[in-house]
Amino acid sequence: MNPGCGWFRKIWHFVVQLPVHGYNSEGTKDATVEWQRLDVGLIPQDLTGQIVGKERYPTCIGTFSDVWKCVYVFQHHKLTVAVKTIRGHREDNSRPVKTKTLHDQVERWKTLVHKNVLPVYGTTLEFGPLPSLVCPWVNGGTLTHHLETHPNLSPKKRHEILLQICDGLCYLHSEAIMHGQLNGSNVLMDRNGNAYLADFGFLPVVLEFRVAPYLSTTIGGSVRWAAPELFEIPDAANAPPLQLTMHSDIYSFGSIMLQVLSGNVPYYAIKRDEQVLYAVARTIKPDRPQSSNVTDSYWEYIQLCWSPRRENRRPSATDVSTFLATQHLS
Repeated sequence: MNPGCGWFRKIWHFVVQLPVHGYNSEGTKDATVEWQRLDVGLIPQDLTGQIVGKERYPTCIGTFSDVWKCVYVFQHHKLTVAVKTIRGHREDNSRPVKTKTLHDQVERWKTLVHKNVLPVYGTTLEFGPLPSLVCPWVNGGTLTHHLETHPNLSPKKRHEILLQICDGLCYLHSEAIMHGQLNGSNVLMDRNGNAYLADFGFLPVVLEFRVAPYLSTTIGGSVRWAAPELFEIPDAANAPPLQLTMHSDIYSFGSIMLQVLSGNVPYYAIKRDEQVLYAVARTIKPDRPQSSNVTDSYWEYIQLCWSPRRENRRPSATDVSTFLATQHLS
């Protein structure tokens, strides 16, 4: 329907003014509640000039990007949003090409609609030389934070979280989109314990922009979840670099399974990521945790997700979903 039609516009304005439960400490409505009420298609892609509340410094600093917590004013709503920007410089001669690439990707991402995939609202040009992504801010934090602060989650709830993450991954793969960086920081949790995949497809864009010269430098803190083939040294100097694939997503999902069931990040006993990378280079997998949540069937399936790339034994996301449906935890 066209929101510009008079009768529809009147109904829409009535609906958006209805009271919504869920406020954060700053008085803005909880974005987790809000985005589920909004048709993202009604939001224009270019949000420049509509994002307010930018602080002097970013809220979070990543390997190749920064995130600001801001407010997006949309009709009668004040939505708390995350603004994610790729670092760059204004003298970059390829900036127009990169800008078009980002706009094209965001246009694609805006079409994605799934209850466990974080929507993309659009872009803004006020945070750096390249367009910045605008998404809902999820107040529950990351999966890693959620598991650390809720150590007594029931086996049933842990199973539900895995189902939600897998559902989101199945949807992305059905749309021919690789996540590329599935880890405990890129799964976000709302205050009701629901999971949302974030930053999907972002790493391939960064690699195309060559913000960092090597894939291993962009993976950064994801090394505990990442497939080992992403760190392999090419056989020849002119060999094409290894690409992110759906199979590498599945390896990462096996690591997510281990984390959700045990409550700890993979390679928990190894505190430094550099040491984890050394373990990965020696083909050392994480040890099986003592947690009773990691049953024999779960552990065997995690091992299957971690199968060497050359064996071509890793399941598809749909296969993983079928497996999870057979697991009944109380």
